[in-house]
Amino acid sequence: MSWHVALIEAMSVLQQPSILVKALTSVAQAVSMAAVGTLFSRLGVIDGNARKVLSTISMKVTIPCLLFSQILTCPQGGVIEDPNACPDLVVLLRRAWPMLVLPFLWVGIGVVCGLVGAKISGAPSHLRGTIVAASAFGNSTGLPIVLLTAIAQSGIVDVSGGRELAKRNFLLLLSIYQITYPMIQWTVAGRLLQAEVQDYIRPLVDSEDRCGQPESNPASSFVSVVAVGCCVGFKKLVVAALVPPVVAILAGTFVGTFPGFRELFVDRVDFDNDGKLEWMFNAIETMGQAAVPLNMLVLGSSLATIPSFSTVHWPSTIAVAISKLVVVPAIAFGMVVAFHAAGVVGAMVPNEEFHYQLMIVACLVTATPTANNLSVMAELSGGPACKQALAAMIFLMYCLAPFLLTLWIIAFVALDHLSPH
Repeated sequence: MSWHVALIEAMSVLQQPSILVKALTSVAQAVSMAAVGTLFSRLGVIDGNARKVLSTISMKVTIPCLLFSQILTCPQGGVIEDPNACPDLVVLLRRAWPMLVLPFLWVGIGVVCGLVGAKISGAPSHLRGTIVAASAFGNSTGLPIVLLTAIAQSGIVDVSGGRELAKRNFLLLLSIYQITYPMIQWTVAGRLLQAEVQDYIRPLVDSEDRCGQPESNPASSFVSVVAVGCCVGFKKLVVAALVPPVVAILAGTFVGTFPGFRELFVDRVDFDNDGKLEWMFNAIETMGQAAVPLNMLVLGSSLATIPSFSTVHWPSTIAVAISKLVVVPAIAFGMVVAFHAAGVVGAMVPNEEFHYQLMIVACLVTATPTANNLSVMAELSGGPACKQALAAMIFLMYCLAPFLLTLWIIAFVALDHLSPH
């Protein structure tokens, strides 16, 4: 089937109101939660100190709980006849290992696009780290879960096991992506947003060095960044990397690698929720469910303090929105289509039905607005300019997301119609 015919077929399926409405309402759901934070900030319920407390709770409690439980969770409530309902983590990684390495590729593309956007927009030096972080790190948890669930339940993706199997596969693939992606996010993005390191990437954007003299060596920009990284010291680098969310991912991956150890936390025998430590796991999972709304409260509260239009650096704000919502997903989509045409995807994921779902998830995570977690990081370690600029960028993205995300969903699900199953 040609690409042109596949796209027409996918668009004809999407004319059903279900997927379009769900794509719009999923974004509206996120915006509504953020609006609560904005309202509370306007009413004085959430001030700067309260926002910092919420950010600390999110980073050190709810987000680690969410990431840990997402790796280990299994459906409970009685005997599960489907043996694929709760596969071993090792087996799952063998089936969809590309999702482990994709975060490095997608973040790398986002970093390059952010650097280009900062250069083209003439962004102030103190905002360049924020621009790069906002371009490279998208929402990979709350919004993708809602969108992937909507895509699966609409029946738009043809899966022999039905809509529930499609939904489960989507979320399992997203869970694998979450093993490595947050580790990169909480280390790289956390450093980029810190006020004292915002100027580290200046050599990659400016044609002059910090002394105002032209650079004699084109490679000196890269060398200078590496040198700065070495200057922070190995000990500080390790401390910066081992933040609570990363520790939670490492712990969840370790537990999930050993089936016997995992069964202490999650009942995988008769699925009736009576594992020896399942009471502890249930508490962790419940705490994790608060991560998304708590992050949205912090985001909404940050949006309430957006400076006046005259103080926002609009060229860089618009550049970030275009980079994150248009350029990065376009590059990712083109690469996935090229890999599929060259047979690379089929070689890496032999199961044809499964590798189409992998392509959809891989593309979707690149098209979402900047991660809400960055608002938490900026609140904890960024300066006032960083927090205000990031809030303005995210605000603009969420204004554009209902339209651009819907268009990207149309393109992504067309991947499922490239050839017959």
